Amino acid sequence: MRLDKLRLPPLHCSLEAALGDYYQDFSPILKLIESGYHGGLDSDGVPVVHHKMCGMHYSAVTTAQYALANITAIRRGDDSRTERAHTLVEWLVSAQERSGELAGCWATTYDNSKYPWLVAPWTSALASGNAMSALLRGWELFGDIRYRLAAGRAYDALHIPRTTMRLCEQTPEELWYEEYPAEPPLRVLNGHVYALLGVADWARCSGDPEADRRWRSAAATLLTHLGSFDLGYWSVYDLRFREPVSRHYQRNIHIPQLRVLAALTGEPEFGRVADRWERRVDRLPSAARLAIATRVHAWTRSSR
Repeated sequence: MRLDKLRLPPLHCSLEAALGDYYQDFSPILKLIESGYHGGLDSDGVPVVHHKMCGMHYSAVTTAQYALANITAIRRGDDSRTERAHTLVEWLVSAQERSGELAGCWATTYDNSKYPWLVAPWTSALASGNAMSALLRGWELFGDIRYRLAAGRAYDALHIPRTTMRLCEQTPEELWYEEYPAEPPLRVLNGHVYALLGVADWARCSGDPEADRRWRSAAATLLTHLGSFDLGYWSVYDLRFREPVSRHYQRNIHIPQLRVLAALTGEPEFGRVADRWERRVDRLPSAARLAIATRVHAWTRSSR
């Protein structure tokens, strides 16, 4: 299955206390994951991701998104996926760190070949955000309080002040969530958004006014810097290395995320930027410039 054939549009952009479906429709990734695109499923049905340099590993992000996709399918009437969804949410609980510096987080157990300063074990705000969203919908679906408690631990751990492995950087003016903890920070767009959506879910379920302020501050921070993610012909993955994203990322990650934020915040600029980026997806001049920029970026990284 080809990534560029996927469509992952906004789904349920609500701030009601009852969560319901996730903000984005992940259901098309069911076939992708079950086809073995990432590596396959273990004997329990939990995704295992293959990394060229590191072999096979579990991924909290892939598992959480797969759980959200299964929960959406269940809500659409596919009861055959109930056991699978339960297994995935259980895995998130069991894989959550219980002690040490990463308590409340999900540890990645391999060194990151792209960002070499991330040596195992390391963690990610993206993993925490997606896991919180899956756990809270699992709690809503199955009624198991352990899932809500795990999401609460993840929320607390996401905001712990750290000297290293900082997942959240907050000033009086801004709040950033870091997919890849680094100094200086990367400011990865998609990781920041998926993390703040997990915080929004916790705010909705808990009624915690601080959580509500945090996700709104994170959304406002992105809006302030949104222009910096625009190359004029395409969008970039992060603000440090300014890597142009793939066609799949532009269409199925960045654009839907901005449309979700437009709906949740009422800020029309998110929608205007999404419209602009969507118009570029199928334009030949944009594709040609993207191809050149991607080669240049790859050469620059290899020569560092």
